[in-house]
Amino acid sequence: MKNRKQAYHIETEKGLINDPNGLSYFKGKYYVFFQWNSNATDHSYKVWGKTTSQDLIHWSEPVIALQASESYDKDGTYSGSAVSDGETLSLYYTGNVKVNGVRYPEQCLAQSEDGIHFKKYGSVLSLPDDYTGHFRDPKVTKEDVWKMIIGGQNKKTGRGDIIQYTSIDGTSFKFNKIIGISKQYEMIECPDLFTLDAHEVLIYGLQSRNNDTDECLDAHAVYLIDTLSDLDKGLHMDEGYDFYAPQTFVDDQGRRIMLAWMSRFSDAQEVEFAKDGHIHCLTMPRELFVKKGKLIQSPVREMYELCHEIPYTNHMKIQRQAMIEISPLKHMSFSINKELSIHFDEGIRIERYDWAEQKYQKKSWPIKINHMEIWLDTSSVEIFANNGEFVYSARLDPQAEDLLLASSKESQNINVYRLEI
Repeated sequence: MKNRKQAYHIETEKGLINDPNGLSYFKGKYYVFFQWNSNATDHSYKVWGKTTSQDLIHWSEPVIALQASESYDKDGTYSGSAVSDGETLSLYYTGNVKVNGVRYPEQCLAQSEDGIHFKKYGSVLSLPDDYTGHFRDPKVTKEDVWKMIIGGQNKKTGRGDIIQYTSIDGTSFKFNKIIGISKQYEMIECPDLFTLDAHEVLIYGLQSRNNDTDECLDAHAVYLIDTLSDLDKGLHMDEGYDFYAPQTFVDDQGRRIMLAWMSRFSDAQEVEFAKDGHIHCLTMPRELFVKKGKLIQSPVREMYELCHEIPYTNHMKIQRQAMIEISPLKHMSFSINKELSIHFDEGIRIERYDWAEQKYQKKSWPIKINHMEIWLDTSSVEIFANNGEFVYSARLDPQAEDLLLASSKESQNINVYRLEI
């Protein structure tokens, strides 16, 4: 069997993993919860999985944290967030309830004092009259009051809103205001609102849906800075094929850290990966910044501690866990096995091999690249260029046990590092 098992990305041994949930730092550990179908490699059922770490690199074996066990979440414990006050970890999530195929979501609360055992307290917000059953993904914060933002499909417009609710105690929320609306997209999901580098940042998912068949047609993760009301103006967070549902938290060092679901596979692409008995993973943790009106992403500094430089020679082979640093020359190209090639000219073109269609998927951007980092794991690539202004994330289907690196220009502008996990 082909080895696709990741070394430093969060994944599960069985089933399907998707949206990161409840990202938090609690009692000396990093917590990452996530959507998990632990029984099959499809989206038919969801619970909250959990993994923890002390260094953002090495993660504990995933376990189930929130089962679908109550009347208000009987059809799945769906995406949400976490709030830690140092003593208690509060999880807010969407309880999925279906009656004759119709959704009746509840926004629910569960709490823990040890990060292991969670007590459910039921619904803190029921479905408002103005919204359809597409009303989900509460992101809750605690400041002077508790605030919840949530994505919902407006019944009147058939389009997505981001709505804010407030609470004095975190157990019952009331409408406060509409943060932003879409006139183009049928649903807005996975919202996250925070202040960073003296700017207000909103990240969210734009989702095109067929309202007649209730099918998702397309989705993108985007962001806005300071001016938040027009959700259709969101800027792409990632230019690759496999990035969605990002969520952030602040750790004990004050860093704004983000993880996302690293998959937007086609049905045909899923077939091959599902043969492993598990499918999908999360991105590596990234620190966020705002610079010159742009949202900047960088691997957390812990990742750089794994890097050990080795001399680059053209057509060299190295292990699959690696970081490659390039200061590109004009008319230069760089390839990694059959899986990925990057071409630098007046702009940049990246070609990713589609293992299902057996052809290259090509994207181009009219931007000059001054510096690039290429982070590789067994079956993924994450590219950070121009100090995190440009980011590209994609899964790869390994075509060989090792990486074969090849460049069309001299090698003094290329540095290679093996990652010691």
